[in-house]
Amino acid sequence: MAPQITPDSLKRVGLALQEAERLRRAGRLAEAEAKCRDVLNAEPNAVQAMNFLALLLRDRGATAEALPWLRRAVETAPNEASLRNNLGNLLRLAGDRAGAEDSLRRALALKPDYADASYNLGIVLHELGRPDEALAAQRRAVALRPDYVQALTQLGVLLRERQEFDAALVPLQQAAALKPGYFDAQYYLGCTFTALGRYGEAQAALDAALGLRPKSREALFALGNMLERAARSDDAIAAYGRAIEAAPDFVEAHRRLNALAWEMGKGELTLKSYAFARTRIGETPDLLFAEADQRLRQGQAEAAERLLRRAHGIAPARHDIANVLARALVSQRRFDEGIALLEEIVKSDPQTVDNYRVLASALLQNRQPREAASLLERALALSPHDQANLAFLTLAYRELGDSRLDALADIERLVRVYDLPPPSGFGDVASFNRALGEDLVALHTRNTAPLDQTLRGGSQTPGYLFDNRSKALDGVREKILEAVGDYIGALPDAPGHPIGGRKADDYDLVGAWSCRLRSSGFHANHFHPQGWISSAYYVSLPGAVDDGEQGWLKFGESNIALSERDRPERLVKPGVGKLVLFPSYFWHGTVPFVSDEMRLTVAFDVVPQKVKGPRGTAGS
Repeated sequence: MAPQITPDSLKRVGLALQEAERLRRAGRLAEAEAKCRDVLNAEPNAVQAMNFLALLLRDRGATAEALPWLRRAVETAPNEASLRNNLGNLLRLAGDRAGAEDSLRRALALKPDYADASYNLGIVLHELGRPDEALAAQRRAVALRPDYVQALTQLGVLLRERQEFDAALVPLQQAAALKPGYFDAQYYLGCTFTALGRYGEAQAALDAALGLRPKSREALFALGNMLERAARSDDAIAAYGRAIEAAPDFVEAHRRLNALAWEMGKGELTLKSYAFARTRIGETPDLLFAEADQRLRQGQAEAAERLLRRAHGIAPARHDIANVLARALVSQRRFDEGIALLEEIVKSDPQTVDNYRVLASALLQNRQPREAASLLERALALSPHDQANLAFLTLAYRELGDSRLDALADIERLVRVYDLPPPSGFGDVASFNRALGEDLVALHTRNTAPLDQTLRGGSQTPGYLFDNRSKALDGVREKILEAVGDYIGALPDAPGHPIGGRKADDYDLVGAWSCRLRSSGFHANHFHPQGWISSAYYVSLPGAVDDGEQGWLKFGESNIALSERDRPERLVKPGVGKLVLFPSYFWHGTVPFVSDEMRLTVAFDVVPQKVKGPRGTAGS
């Protein structure tokens, strides 16, 4: 045991640390640190001086230098809970979350009613990916100290992440009322109100957050998200622009601003944010990559290639940049260059399955289906349920005439059509779909299809469709889920099969949206990478669907124009009130139509488990 400090020494240490605290408050941090070192030179076992010095070192970012002092303090006074709490926080900053958890649990063992230690433990457990334990720790912190604003806020954050938005509001509103000047409470309160569609209250909370931190990129971005969801597109674009002004390297704000500008038909705004950022911070790999990705989606392959080569030159080890560069080359039919680059990527990064799919697509287009099939089989050994690789494997097997295609893509058996009855409260199918159509048209606030979707000549609703509530929307969701249950029940029990082998009692919608096509509009051939089962439900149709095959749903044809085998294998005639269900990896698209009437549908993706995270538009 370390020698005890005498009462006189303890008094001198106390006075010296009071002076160190005065210096710290005055901003004279180097002098405060020097005072602590003087104390420790005179009294090497002065625990509070070790603690104070460690906290000063932490505050100036010298975590590695601070840790030995706190460890020494804990060794000197092992039963002092506050020292173990501080050590836990410091270990977390150093990236040692397991060590932080151990230290904080030891603090609580010494002092079970230690609210700060329980709060800090909750933060660490959250970062360790153990949300249930984190929630319990924050609840205990609030029980010990009901006015603990930080713990109330974290409690709200954890409940919000569980999609329990109404429950999250309670602690967040308490925190904001207790301390209106606490940024985190106002910020998360605004995000939670947004999730609930209570946009006026969301704006008030986010405005309060921005009043506290006017240049907060997070709050400005959250404001943009709220305004976008509230169909206030011009205001949303302005908020995203403010986020970019505050943080020119904020890639997601660039993506959202440019995507929204594109969908609203504001071509004069598209891509200008990237040029602005270059004037402020120069060229960064992330911004070059983001702009190139958008240009590639707009069909500007050569411009995308130039940007990607600059990004690749700055960050040659980044495979995501090299992957998209290879896609740009392949889209220009420069197969040898693209394939060589992709083979190098797969060799150096064999665990990223998306690389296999991009290479397989290039090989298929270069008339090398056998090599593509072998590659995709390797990818599926790594990730058996990857819908993209399954979709391309169907193409490879078809090009080869491989009999395994019959089991993998049995279009006749696995594409099923349902006539949905009207929900309770609606007299017939026609009146129900008229009401549903009115609700959906009101949600189509965009002018142009999203760049990352396959819609051509129409619009798509943003976000998760069923976050919007109405009698008709709630009713169609109920009937959809009934049909999905029937579809799953009818699937063959086929272990290892990508559709039948995943049968589950628990299933959920991971994304839902509505599409509206105008005359000459269509869906390019695609698959749904995020789903297991996908869909099309017909709400309103042009009369042209009775004329030939206009507006019909087609299955089996790819989007990369392969051999003469690459053609539709089945066409389904749409009908109001009909629901078509099929495996998400099935290639599908629609035949264009000519009519003054619109083609209005609902689509969604199903996964074989309950969805805990955010939902959205998950199609391709």
